[in-house]
Amino acid sequence: MKTKILTTVVFLLSLVNMQAQEFFSDKRPVQSANEFTRKVNDISYDIDVIIKTNKDKLAQELGEIEKKVANNELTKVEADKLRNEKAEFYAKQIEEETEKQSDKIKTLINNKIEDNINFSSDMAAYQKQLIENKSLFMVEYRLLGNSSLMIDDSAYKDYYTSGFISSFGMGIGAKTRVGKETSRIYWKSMLDVNFHFFKINDNKTFESVNNETVLDDVAFPVTKSRMNITELNWSNYLEYDFSKRKYDEFGNTIIKSRQSFYAGIGGFIGYSQLSRQLEYEVDGEKYRQTTASKFNSNQFIYGVGAYVGYQNFSLRTTYNLNTVFKRSFADQNIFNISLVLELF
Repeated sequence: MKTKILTTVVFLLSLVNMQAQEFFSDKRPVQSANEFTRKVNDISYDIDVIIKTNKDKLAQELGEIEKKVANNELTKVEADKLRNEKAEFYAKQIEEETEKQSDKIKTLINNKIEDNINFSSDMAAYQKQLIENKSLFMVEYRLLGNSSLMIDDSAYKDYYTSGFISSFGMGIGAKTRVGKETSRIYWKSMLDVNFHFFKINDNKTFESVNNETVLDDVAFPVTKSRMNITELNWSNYLEYDFSKRKYDEFGNTIIKSRQSFYAGIGGFIGYSQLSRQLEYEVDGEKYRQTTASKFNSNQFIYGVGAYVGYQNFSLRTTYNLNTVFKRSFADQNIFNISLVLELF
């Protein structure tokens, strides 16, 4: 009987040890592991106390039986019978009391298994939250933009000027991670609209004459002469994110872009609409005349661009490879640099 009890206890303790090794990985909370171990140790100690206490009581009663035999108060047959009864009684006591403690260990193990399953499920959901979606919807605003005309003939450069803020725009699109979830490379695709404003000096404006765009004098004094360009573009950029990887308390990698510096390079194609604007006064009355037409312009446009940024802000430059006009007094290409706010 004693052998059976000890075998059962040893088996349960070995089972606890194997479960503990499985549960107490470096991803488990340290406090939970310590608490479980403490409870198991307490139960093991209680089992040792139960066995020792009952063995001591049995030894005491066997000693009293020996005294009675020595004093001729019990015969040898009566003593042997009494010894067996006492041994069976305390063996049963040990068995019943240790079985209760064994049930406690089983309950602890079952609870630990259930906790482990729940923890694994929660951890899997938690780990997914640490990884940014592969594709993100984006909105961008070109807050401060400066556009200038790159003219190949220096004789005409003084006719065009642009203010410090001479363009603005906005766009919508998406950014998609390329390759594995740990990849730092992204494909950014946007549909955006941009506006460029250029001032024409010396009381001049542009005209299309015989399919050639020329600068011509305005027949009356003007306070402002402008060339306005509206672009609808589809742009695509390849972006690299320099953000340093971060980790949570369990050692899981946090995948989130634009936590630091990033850079991109790419290009765009699109459609351009040109308009001419004149502002003038007649008899003290102010007038504004706006004419939208082709003016022999290149309505299909294309170009290249690049940007560097930090978190939600970037500095972007674009260059239109196409000239503004098909035929003109000089080739004119738009160069833009803008501060961009990007939200996603």
